[in-house]
Amino acid sequence: MRLFLLLCLLLPAFADAQFLSEDVLIGRLKAGNIPEEVMSKRTLVLHSGTISSKEIASIHEGLIRAGIDAVAYFPADQVLAGGDSEKAYNKYLNRREISCIVFIQKKPSGFSAHITLYNGKTDFVDAGQIGWSTSAPSLSQLTNEIYRSALSSYQKKNLLINEVPETDLPVRVIEGTRSETFAYDLKVDNLAVPKFSDTVATRELAELFKSYPLRYELTNNTIADKDLRSKGFLYVLCVVHARSGIAKELLGYSVTKSESAFVSVTYPATEMQLKNIPADTEVYKFYVRHIDSGNVYLGTKWDADTSWQQALQNFIKGLKAEMKLN
Repeated sequence: MRLFLLLCLLLPAFADAQFLSEDVLIGRLKAGNIPEEVMSKRTLVLHSGTISSKEIASIHEGLIRAGIDAVAYFPADQVLAGGDSEKAYNKYLNRREISCIVFIQKKPSGFSAHITLYNGKTDFVDAGQIGWSTSAPSLSQLTNEIYRSALSSYQKKNLLINEVPETDLPVRVIEGTRSETFAYDLKVDNLAVPKFSDTVATRELAELFKSYPLRYELTNNTIADKDLRSKGFLYVLCVVHARSGIAKELLGYSVTKSESAFVSVTYPATEMQLKNIPADTEVYKFYVRHIDSGNVYLGTKWDADTSWQQALQNFIKGLKAEMKLN
């Protein structure tokens, strides 16, 4: 038990590595030239959540000047929020024939841009693929560098570029219906629980799931839904990882821009407690999806938390309390 508590304290970083982020994708890139396709095909912009609407307008103006047809702008954590979100945005980007990705990051030291090809898959960027990068203390300097590098390398071929940046585009993450309850069929059906890529984090996951009172099985995280179904699973455990407000929106909860924090139900011990989490704080929220229908079961209360370990405990303890299980 002492070892398990030590793991809980020391290993959140291992678990975070299991979730995609803009830093993870940028870290896959190998330094090289701006891809030629960015001057003739459609581009997606993934940006830090701290970038404002005014700054997006400035970025778009700079990309137009450089000849880059940016047809969609999304906060990176919205797209990379988890398996269901990544699949939904992958379908959306393929439908819109996106060929390139521009990452724009805002940090205390200034801004950075990373331009690469979109691989057309749910992980967006292949390890070792070529990417071009630059940084600057201001947005105007950043977009000027993109302009100089792009036009000095290739001829501008994008001629009909929308003058207004496309933001707040609707992408449906939940394919079926959403229910703010638990799936009572789990009393008889086996739940697929995807492992982490890291073996140490997977051991922690297995330890936490020992308190789950129903049937489940740890499964390889690369198994497709259709293959899980062929193995007899009807339900799969899913997770969203994003800023609290984004996570709620992705799962279909009503959110207003004026809300600065959300109340979450948590179980730090045996008793339920309420926890106030700022809207811009990253959280984890577990839920269950029915594989055949795409219906999702979110639980009866908003139980997201700032670590995946606590969020998983909230999910399990909430399910046990609702179903009156020991």
